[in-house]
Amino acid sequence: MFGARAAMAAWLGVALAQAQTQNGREAAVILISIDTLRADHLGAYGYRKISTSNLDSFAEQGTIFSDVSSQIPLTLPSHTSLFTSTYPFKNEVEENAEIVPAGAVTLSSVLRSHGYQTAAFIGSNLLDRRFGLDQGFDFYDSPFEAPTNGLANPYSASVRRDGALVLRAARSWLNTHSGKPALVFIHLFDLHAPYKLAPRKGSSEPETAGYDAEIGYVDRILGDFKRFLAQSGWWDKSLVVLLSDHGESLGEHGETSHGYFIYQSTLHVPLIVHWPAGEPKHPERVSQPAGLIDVAPTILDWLHIPIPASFEGESLVSSSAHEPHAIASESVYARDAFRWAPLFSLRLGQWKYIEAPRSELYDVAKDPREQSNILAANSAEAASLRGELSRLRARYQQSQAAPAQDTSHGTREALKSLGYLAGGGPKAVNRSAPDPKDRIEEYQLFDRALDALYSRRLEAAIHGFQQVLAKDRNNLPALGNLGDAYLRAGQPDAAVREWTAALALDSGYSPAAQALGEHGLAEKNWAKAQQYLDQALAAAPGDHTVEFELAIAEENLGMFDKALEHVKAACGPNPPSSCQNELREIEAKRKAAP
Repeated sequence: MFGARAAMAAWLGVALAQAQTQNGREAAVILISIDTLRADHLGAYGYRKISTSNLDSFAEQGTIFSDVSSQIPLTLPSHTSLFTSTYPFKNEVEENAEIVPAGAVTLSSVLRSHGYQTAAFIGSNLLDRRFGLDQGFDFYDSPFEAPTNGLANPYSASVRRDGALVLRAARSWLNTHSGKPALVFIHLFDLHAPYKLAPRKGSSEPETAGYDAEIGYVDRILGDFKRFLAQSGWWDKSLVVLLSDHGESLGEHGETSHGYFIYQSTLHVPLIVHWPAGEPKHPERVSQPAGLIDVAPTILDWLHIPIPASFEGESLVSSSAHEPHAIASESVYARDAFRWAPLFSLRLGQWKYIEAPRSELYDVAKDPREQSNILAANSAEAASLRGELSRLRARYQQSQAAPAQDTSHGTREALKSLGYLAGGGPKAVNRSAPDPKDRIEEYQLFDRALDALYSRRLEAAIHGFQQVLAKDRNNLPALGNLGDAYLRAGQPDAAVREWTAALALDSGYSPAAQALGEHGLAEKNWAKAQQYLDQALAAAPGDHTVEFELAIAEENLGMFDKALEHVKAACGPNPPSSCQNELREIEAKRKAAP
C-alpha cells in the first residue's frame, strides 16, 4: 500500500509540475455511464464468469479506480450528484422524477462556459430533459414521450432506448463536431431490469445470468464504439471516463434490484479513466476509496479549470488525492415510498458505517460483501464515524420542503414499470420508523406484485398486494396499487374500497385521492371528482396533472373561474396545444354562462 501511495505521489508531482507550465488543456471529455453496472461483474475488477474484454480495454493508457462508491443507488439522483459534485441531501434530488434545481452548477455548465461544445445522449426517460439534468448542454438527446394512459411498457420507446441507438446518435454528433473541445455524455440503460436478453438454459442463477447477458451486449456495442473513437481520432485526444451510477444487488441481503439498501452490491461502481495520448505515466490502478462525487472535480482539475466552490467532491489527481477522505451515501427510498427509516452511510478507509434504527459497521477490506456486522465489537470506531456523518450532513443541511418533481400520470407509470414508486414523501425522519432490514420480505412481496401488475398478470398482482397487506394493513402503496390492479381487472367497486381504505389511514395520501378523483371523472360524477382531486392537490400542491384533472371537474360543474385558474397553473406560460384547446373551451363556456 505504501508503494502504491508513493507511486501516486510521484506521478502527481510530475502532473502538477507540468500543470504549472500550461494555462490549460483543451482535450475532449467523453463520459460514459452504464446504468446499473456493479464493479465486481467486470473482468478488470476480478469477474471471471463472462468476458468483458472491450469494457476492460477502456483502461488502456488509463487508470482503474478500484474502490469507488455511488452516493445514492438511483439513476437521476446519482447522476445529479455526479454532475453537480454535491450530496443528495444537499442538492435535494433524492428520488427519480424530482427536478434538478434551476441554475445548478454542473460539470457541463462549467465546461460550456470555458468554450466547450456539450452534448448528451440518453438511454432512459429517467434522465429525460424535463428533470433538469440538461442544464449546461447545447444538445440533449432524450427522445422520450411519457405514456399518457394505461400501463407503461418497461421495454417501450417511451421508457428506454437501446444502447446501440444511443451510441449511433453519439457517433453522428462526434462526426460533425470535431472543431473545438467537446464534452460528450453517453448514458446506457441496457443493464436495468427487466432484462431483454434471456440467460443461458440451465443456469442456476437466472437473474444473475440475465444480468450478465446484458453486460455482454453492452461490452460488444461499446467495443464497436471504442473502435470508432480510435479510427476517428477521438480516442487519442480525449479524456474518456467510463463509470456507473449504481450497481445491482442480485439477491444479496435479500434485495434483488437496487435503491432500497446501501450495501456495496449497489454502491460499488466502476471508474475507469483513459488519459489522452502524450500524458505522463499514470498509475494503472488506484485503490484509495473515492466517490462519484469526486469525478467532476477530477475532470476539471486535470483540465486546469478552476473547481467551483459549490463542488463538494475532491479531485483524484490533486496533491492530496492519496489521502483518505470520507465518502457519504444514502437511500431514502424506504422512507419516501413506505414511511420506513432512511439509510445513511459513511465510508472512511476500510470502515463503512450504516446509520439505521439498528446501525451497522463493516470492515469492507476484509468483508466486501458485508456479511458480518462488527459494530458491537468496535463501538468506538462506529461512534467516530457516526459523529463524522452527522457533522457532514449538518454542514450541508437541506430544507424540509418537498423538492419539485414531475408527478404526471405518464412519469408515475414509467417509474412503476421499472420497479420504482415516485418520491415526495415527508422529509422529516420518524424516529420510530421500522428498519428497512426488518421489512425486506414485505418489500420483496410488494416488488413482485408491482412487476406482476406491469406484466399484466393481474391475478398474481392482486394476490401479491394482498400478501403484503396481510403482513401490514397500513402499507399505503400496497393499498393504492391493489386498487389499481382491481380496476384493471374489471372490479371498480373493489378498487374504490382499497383507495378509500388508504385515505382512511392517511387523508394526505395523494395517490389514493387522485385515483378516486379520476374514477369520478370516468363516471362523470363531477362533484365526487372535484372533492377527491381537491384533496389530492392539498396533499401535493403544484401537481400539474391533478390541477388539469381538477379543472375538468370544475368546468363541468360550471366553476369556470377556478377551472381557468387550475388549467393555467397546470400548463404554464407556454401551454401545449391540448392546454390551449382546454383554455379556449372554458373561456367560451364562461362567456356563454348566464
